[in-house]
Amino acid sequence: MTEPVMSIQDLSVRFRTHDSVVRAVDKVSFDVYPGETLGVVGESGSGKSVTMLSILRLLQESKRLETSGHAWFDGQDLLALRQKDLRAIRGRDIALVPQDPMTCLDPVFKVGNQLSEAIKAHFPGSRGSLRRKGVELLDLVGLPQPDRQYDQYPHEYSGGMRQRAMIAMGVANDPKLIIADEPTTALDVTIQAQIMDVLREAQRESNASLVLITHDLGLIAEMADRVVVMYAGHVVETGDVATIFAHPRHPYTLGLMGSLPQTGGDEKWLRPIPGSPPNLAAVPSGCPFHPRCLLSKGREICRTDLPALDTVEGSHRSACHFKEELADEAAQLLAQAEQIT
Repeated sequence: MTEPVMSIQDLSVRFRTHDSVVRAVDKVSFDVYPGETLGVVGESGSGKSVTMLSILRLLQESKRLETSGHAWFDGQDLLALRQKDLRAIRGRDIALVPQDPMTCLDPVFKVGNQLSEAIKAHFPGSRGSLRRKGVELLDLVGLPQPDRQYDQYPHEYSGGMRQRAMIAMGVANDPKLIIADEPTTALDVTIQAQIMDVLREAQRESNASLVLITHDLGLIAEMADRVVVMYAGHVVETGDVATIFAHPRHPYTLGLMGSLPQTGGDEKWLRPIPGSPPNLAAVPSGCPFHPRCLLSKGREICRTDLPALDTVEGSHRSACHFKEELADEAAQLLAQAEQIT
């Protein structure tokens, strides 16, 4: 395998409150390779977005924020760069498509002006050339009458149109890496499919790697080449998408798959994961998933020892003390995984 575009190593992010420490991300490591789509999946609060925002240093810096580890990109550690050098990378080599475009677009400026500003920050040009480039980008992401849309304000766009505009802004400078944070949140199913088609086409045009942050396993099955499963700030399983869906080796991954609605067969009810995600200010000792895990069965090692992210086979890795016991149960969900994929 080629050298990774980005390599995250032992990343930890903690927020200090008045009476506790919130461990939002705890020693997370994974790589992103050229041209691939890496899916990062998990429940809300699992640390997906915080991981990516922290490597871009978009979390508000204060004495209450503690970040450690490394995020290597083009031979540079993003966490150690000066702000001036980091700003030269953000928006040019690494692009972020945010979860809520309405809060990221300035309501008092026209969309085209904001798009041109994103280009001008890294590649200055004349007003005419910036406008031509902006209109081309709006056309690339499928906005009708892009020359007219260029001169409209964000409130004149629908939710799907705003998301397309943010994708256009993200790929404006031909980045090497695009980070899409829940790009289809709050959009209806038809618009979701269109947005993912736009994102896929934009990725192809720029030949960029894509990190897709989502809780939607169907989206992961359709878009991703590899998957990182996160829970309570930890990476609990990684592997290529076919292996993860056909042979999951972590009970949390298995639970996510089991909680999906069935489109066929005799199953009439969802099988939700029992309990709730832990309070990140008081993560359980040992395996953070053990209070909700049906495989743990009260075994002491699950309560006392944090499992390492060990190799199952090839590039497939799982952080479970009893991952081999999951083989039979995972096989029962294979039919469901095939329906999704």
